Parts: sequence; C-alpha cells; structure tokens
Amino acid sequence: MTATSEPQSPPTTTPDPTGRISFGRLLAWSSSHASQAGSVIVLTYFTIYCTDTLGLAPAVVGGLLLASKLVDAVGVLFAGWLVDASPETRWGKARPYDLAIIGIWVFTAVLFSTPGGLGEVAEYAWVFVSYLLVTAVFSPLFLANQPLYLARAFANRDAYTKASSASGIVIGVISLVVGIVFPVLVGQAGKSTTAWSHMILVFAVPLALIGLIRFCTVRETHQPNPAETQRATLRDIMTVLKSNPYLWSVSGIQFVIAVLGNFGALAYYYRYVVGNVGLLGIAGALAILILPVMLFFPRIIKRYSISAIIMVSSVLGAIGFAMYSFAGANIPLLLVAALFTAAGSTPIAFLLPVLVIDNATYNESKGNRRLESVGGGVTSFAQNLGVGVAAGIGGIVLSIAGYDGTRAVQTPSATLGIIAVNSWLPAALSIVAAVIAWRYQRFERDLPAITASVMVQRERAAKGTASGDDTGDGPTVMR
Repeated sequence: MTATSEPQSPPTTTPDPTGRISFGRLLAWSSSHASQAGSVIVLTYFTIYCTDTLGLAPAVVGGLLLASKLVDAVGVLFAGWLVDASPETRWGKARPYDLAIIGIWVFTAVLFSTPGGLGEVAEYAWVFVSYLLVTAVFSPLFLANQPLYLARAFANRDAYTKASSASGIVIGVISLVVGIVFPVLVGQAGKSTTAWSHMILVFAVPLALIGLIRFCTVRETHQPNPAETQRATLRDIMTVLKSNPYLWSVSGIQFVIAVLGNFGALAYYYRYVVGNVGLLGIAGALAILILPVMLFFPRIIKRYSISAIIMVSSVLGAIGFAMYSFAGANIPLLLVAALFTAAGSTPIAFLLPVLVIDNATYNESKGNRRLESVGGGVTSFAQNLGVGVAAGIGGIVLSIAGYDGTRAVQTPSATLGIIAVNSWLPAALSIVAAVIAWRYQRFERDLPAITASVMVQRERAAKGTASGDDTGDGPTVMR
C-alpha cells in the first residue's frame, strides 16, 4: 500500500509550534466540556430525585446504578476502541463524537421527566434505561474522544495544558451557575414530578446548544503520524493495556475521585442536616475562588508535576470532607469545607486528558500504538465504575442507616449515615488518591527523556518513509 492510499486528516492550517492559542479558540474548546460538566452536576441529584420525588427505595436505586455502571464498563472500553478505529472524515477523526453531547442532554431530560402513575416497576425501568443511555452510550463516546481531539487540535504539551486550564475556568463558570441555580430550583420543585420535568428543560436546552459550539468551530489542525492512521486492532489495544502500568495509575486516581465525588448525598446533607437544600448552591459558589488558580496552571506545571498538584489537592479535599463530620448547620464551617473539597477535585477534572496523552507518548516510546482514545476509554471506565460503586455504597449505607425519603425529618441513625457518605468515606478516599499520585511522580520525572526518545523514533520513521517512497514501497510504520 502506498502512502497516498492512507487516510489523512483534512487539509488544515499549520498549528503554531509555540503553543499560543487565541482567546476565542480557548473559549470554543471549553464549551462542550462545560456543557458535559453541567450534566454531571445535574446527575448528582438523580438519587434524591428517585428516593424523595419518585419514592423509590434507596437500596434498589443504588443497586440499579451499580448495575448500570457494570454495563458502562463495556460501553466506555468499546467507545475508546471505536474512536481510535474510526476512519478519517471531512470533520476529522475524533471531532464527530462531540455530537454525543446532544444525546447526553436529551436523555438527561427524559430521566428527570419520569411520568407520574407509571407504577413502581415501570418507574425503575424508566430511570434505569434513561440513566444507562446517558452514562453507558453517549457519555462514553463523548469522553473517549477528548484526548485524541485535544492532541489533534493543538500542537504540544504546553498547548494541551493551556487548553485544559482554560476549560477549567469556563467549566468552573458554567458549573458555578448550574451549581447555584439548580439546588435553589430543586428546593422550589420539592417532590413534584411535574416541577422537576419543567426545571430540567431550563438547563438541558441551552446547555446542549453550548455543547455544540466546539464541534462547529474547532478543527483538527494537528496532522497525525503515519503510523497512527492505521486502524487500531484488538491486539494493539491489549498490548498497550498489558505494557503500560502508568495508565492504570491514572485510572486509579480517576476511579477514587469518581467515587468520592459521586455518593450523591450532599443534597441529603443540606436537606436534613443543614435544613435547607438551597444553601448548597451558595456553598457551590465558592468554586469561583478556585478559578483564578487555573490561569496559573501552565506555569505551575512547569515547576511542579501534575501528579504533585493532584497529591496536594487531594489532601486539601480530605480536610474539607472531614469537616462535614462536625460542621452541622454552621455556615462558616460549611463554606470552608466546600472550598477545600472544590480545591481537591479541580486538578484531576481538568488535567486528566494531559495525563492520558502523556501515557500515549509512553506507549509510542515502547514501539506501540499511541491509542489516546483507548486511554480515554480506560479512564472513563474507571470514572463510570467509580460512580457506580459510589451509588451502590451510598444506597447501601443509607438503607442500613434506616433512611426514609418520605419522612420530613430523619432518624439519628439515618442522619449518621448521611454524614458518613459525605465525610468519613470521601475523606479516606482522598488520601488514597494522594498516595497514588505520589507514586505516579516517578513517571512524570522520566517523561522528558521518554518524549525525547519518541522524537528520535519519529525522525527515524520519517527517514524510513522517505526511503520507502523513493523505492515505491509503503511507509515504514512504527509498531
């Protein structure tokens, strides 16, 4: 096969090797991330919607969510393979999967619009299938394309960091708005299914439109290596999964962060411990204090590794979660706790795609395929598994503690269960994330040398390709 028969990216402008990115391009890149983040925030209210509004049993809801995550596990791994195996199109290779944001919001709206009077079994089926479509079909496709799209849209690691940091700021703004307004509306909607259905459309329609901005404006301008235009095989994927231990470390961090951030019990805490679920929005507004730090991430990362930042932030998060054990209805303590927990979740949320691309560079240094989307799929698998485990644990703890969603005031044991899933468990998990990040630092110390070796490999491959073209043979492909 000659070089001309290989699928190539559409003709584009040459990316700026200095990593400079226009403000408009940064905003456009961040739009779909911000939209998906809004969906994540809304979904954290899924459990309280099921138990308090629909009157479903918390243990059964938790079991259904855990079961859905087992299905998600297959979905995210398949999504990673699908993106990497996809052919080039007029819109690029990874970019078309940004359209999955439409499905995310359509079925999020369906999920929170469960018709009244269906019957208990039908209600369980409705929420399970809707949740499954959001988390096991459309979200995996959207998340799996992120590392590959990032690598093709920007020129180098500095640019990746700038784009990811900018995403953090825009996501923070959108999350701030959703995080403030949604709890207030939840309080107003109470336990009315009709009010919930109307409320979700207020968020789903505009955020879905925002989520389409990146697809419409950000092209894949960075040309792939010839080796990466070959369709990924199952053997390529298994080789990478077996030979790259660092990818599993990143996935471990993602899993832990997903568990501690998705018990979905903070709304319970503010409704029954604090006494006002609307105050959750005010506490969430403190995230705005974290946003200016994102501006300095590119400079900070030049001095400290991403894993070191995650390690420190995880310790701060552990302190914040621990404070919920004694904060009660003390507003100043609650605000400090919210600030610390926000600091704990920020770095991994926005810098994970950079770590996935780093691992793709490691794969290439070993002579394997880069497979950015497979890496994104593996970390998405870890995230979805973490969400499912969190839902399962949360439902079990609340059920054992005697939680009853139909009660206006919970028993002391149920209140203790609510505190446990908001404080003790996530605090312990934050320390686990810090330990994994501490061990991961060794890889980041070696990354400059690994990157340099990859550059040498590419130069040799390029010379081999040129030589092959001169003799009429196909290009030399790194395997």
